[in-house]
Amino acid sequence: MSKRSGWSRYSRVVVCGMLLAALQAPAWSSEAAAGKAESFTLAESIAAHASLQFRTNTLVVPPSGRYAAWIEGSKLMIASAPEFQPREVLVSQGGGSLSAAYAAPDDVTIYYTRGTTTPAFGPHPASDTREFWRVDTTNGRTERLAAGGDVPESAPVFSPDGKSFATADGPMVFEYRVDGTSLSRRPILENNAEHYAAEKLTSLTYSPDGKRLAFVSWRKAAHSYVAILDVATGKAQYLQPGIFRDQSPVWSPDGRELAFVRMPGNWTREYRFSPSKQGAPWSLMVAAASGGAVRTLWQADTGIGSVFEPYGIGSWLEPNSEVTQLLWTASGQIVFPWEKTGWASAYAIDAKGGTPKPLMTGKGEVTLPTLAGDGRSILFASNVEDSARLHVWRAPLSGGKPERLTSGGVEHSPIALAGGVAYISNDKGRLPNRHMLATTRGAARPLGAYSNVSTRTAKVWEQFVDTDVVPVKAADGVVSQQLIFWPRSPAPKSGYPVIVSSKGGPSGRVSPGNGVYTALGQYAASRGYVFVEMNYRGGTGDGLEYRLPDGRGATGGSEVKDIEALVLYLRGRREVDAKRIGIMGGSYGGFIVSLALTRLPQYFAAGAHLSGVGDWVGEMKLDQRDEGWASAPPEYIRLSERIQIEDLAFNSSSVSNIAAWRAPTLITMGEMDRSGHMEGIIDLGYRLLEQGTHVEVSIAPEAGHTGPRARPMDKVFDFFERYL
Repeated sequence: MSKRSGWSRYSRVVVCGMLLAALQAPAWSSEAAAGKAESFTLAESIAAHASLQFRTNTLVVPPSGRYAAWIEGSKLMIASAPEFQPREVLVSQGGGSLSAAYAAPDDVTIYYTRGTTTPAFGPHPASDTREFWRVDTTNGRTERLAAGGDVPESAPVFSPDGKSFATADGPMVFEYRVDGTSLSRRPILENNAEHYAAEKLTSLTYSPDGKRLAFVSWRKAAHSYVAILDVATGKAQYLQPGIFRDQSPVWSPDGRELAFVRMPGNWTREYRFSPSKQGAPWSLMVAAASGGAVRTLWQADTGIGSVFEPYGIGSWLEPNSEVTQLLWTASGQIVFPWEKTGWASAYAIDAKGGTPKPLMTGKGEVTLPTLAGDGRSILFASNVEDSARLHVWRAPLSGGKPERLTSGGVEHSPIALAGGVAYISNDKGRLPNRHMLATTRGAARPLGAYSNVSTRTAKVWEQFVDTDVVPVKAADGVVSQQLIFWPRSPAPKSGYPVIVSSKGGPSGRVSPGNGVYTALGQYAASRGYVFVEMNYRGGTGDGLEYRLPDGRGATGGSEVKDIEALVLYLRGRREVDAKRIGIMGGSYGGFIVSLALTRLPQYFAAGAHLSGVGDWVGEMKLDQRDEGWASAPPEYIRLSERIQIEDLAFNSSSVSNIAAWRAPTLITMGEMDRSGHMEGIIDLGYRLLEQGTHVEVSIAPEAGHTGPRARPMDKVFDFFERYL
């Protein structure tokens, strides 16, 4: 990324602007405050919440930061420096939605895709309506470059001059070039057996001169190598291949060296619940781009922090090891994640060696950082100083005091722009996420703001309630942050009924405006329910001990302690009817539901089990069969060890205590689900039916793991209406 000056001159303006923006509510919010809000439907709540529910990858910015572009349905929008006023670049022909956009390094061209691929079933052929286009942002001229099977299968990685881009497809690397209005493709990885032995290739990155490509080759035994590919000859060289997971390659600014992460691990014996807090220390490695010796730049200390933990991505999503975790700055420093203190933070080390220095300290974690426009600092989101929420921070690479740039709501995923920074924000969970822009030219403001929202959507937003964040301490001292939506209406004499919802994961975390079931929660609150989006141990944001707790999941179900702490807190509130508490959750959240209904049956009146887990032994084996990753204990470990693991997993499952499950239950499932499994749902359902527990079942034959068919919120709410 090119250097851009000016951040130090406007950082205080950003903070002041955010405070003003937080205080200046939209004009249409006054009606709700006066208690004049009208009702809305569940469908309207879902639509209103989704209307600006941006994903972290929807804002595209070229290396210069001269513009930001994003997709709004069938429209491609752009805001250019210095004013960054949104304007429409194009409207997709026929009104069809755009699926992705990519900014070329030339500051002019944006590539985008539209259409979908429908897989073939039985005698029916696949239906591929995908198209790959480019648009000139200066004049709006568009050209279709490819269609159907000729569309690149993965996101393009651009060469520095922007004249070509590369993609990985299985064990191959392809280079694409645009010639007029046609797109040509050629394989650039030589036809050698050692490359085709790879399971997949990831993390493609061009050298600064565009002559080489680095990539990660993932192998059959779940380890990986970093390689350097000569673009002209197709010859690739693995960098000291071994028994490790080598990943996250990053080039030095002069292109002479390549740094990467080396993770030791006995991957062939890993299974779903085997991650360790400590292990053989990981290392930062540096290799000569010419294919010379590989040296160890630095090795982590033994003990806490010895196991590599990647940054969380975006708003406390699950960490993604395939996203490059390193930054190599123009000043010769390498920035990397380290959990040395038990909290995932950013550190910097001189590329020639030395001792790493922390760029952020305190009890909180750092999400994936990016270089700021000045080239002398990094931007990231962190929950330091506000454990329940993320805010945008700037930290100087020199090691000076970090500066918090935003406040008021939840802000994350910062991207540097020329003269500013864009990030994703929401206001106390009441409004959906939106992209915000802070520059030297005024207060922080939304990109593509509320002017694009219908009057009806605005009226629904009026009636959304703020999200309370309540820290709740379990009996063993573990504190979890719970999100609570309180109804505006007065509590009845008996108290409000309650719906507790549980996210999946267990990695990741829900925060105001970024919950899994926020739309349902807002609707439920409007109908007189207290709605809780539950965080429980095993998620991110609260340090190593919270992320990898003793006895979680199939090793004991210790999450039940957080469920009990939450329900006791609710029962202690006079506004709550202790006899009308229900619980719902999907995927791993379904396991949380099963824990609640079997280990704490006295507290719950009903439960909705959505694509969840009933028996961990079967679940781990089916995961391994359907998803191909190491979920169950390996077959070749000692029989006595395997029996011990599976006995513990069974005893941690709801099926081991099924007789206690008496509450009426709704079970939903998509039959095409490969993350959850129909066999497990059938087993759980029949066990409940055989003992006389009231069970309602909603199976969607065409649905997968998520979505409105697999997890129909209308049926879930109707179920709770009848039983709460």
